[in-house]
Amino acid sequence: MVAMPPDSVEAAAEWLRKHFEPESARGVRVIYQFDLSGPGGGPLRVTLDDGSIDVGRNRAELPHVVVHTAGSDFCDVLAGTENAELLYMAGRITIEGDLSLALRMRTFFQRRRV
Repeated sequence: MVAMPPDSVEAAAEWLRKHFEPESARGVRVIYQFDLSGPGGGPLRVTLDDGSIDVGRNRAELPHVVVHTAGSDFCDVLAGTENAELLYMAGRITIEGDLSLALRMRTFFQRRRV
């Protein structure tokens, strides 16, 4: 059975904390800012610092990557029911900053079975 997908920014923040793989982020220092629109949306900041994670409901001052998308699309990507690259190509995700860091984000998190 797969864990329930997140359905709000708060649930997405918890999902990110729970599925973070510290070993994959050793030596990485990056700040992601997610601006999530729609119901249950809002700002979400994800800071990775040498194998640790800090997730907050605030805006980052100097993010390396800013992602704009609907909160529902973000949650669907986390759940694995949507493909971030396809959403990007369809214009449903826009990215400011380092695109390679945006693509690398998925390597820091795993979808675990429960």
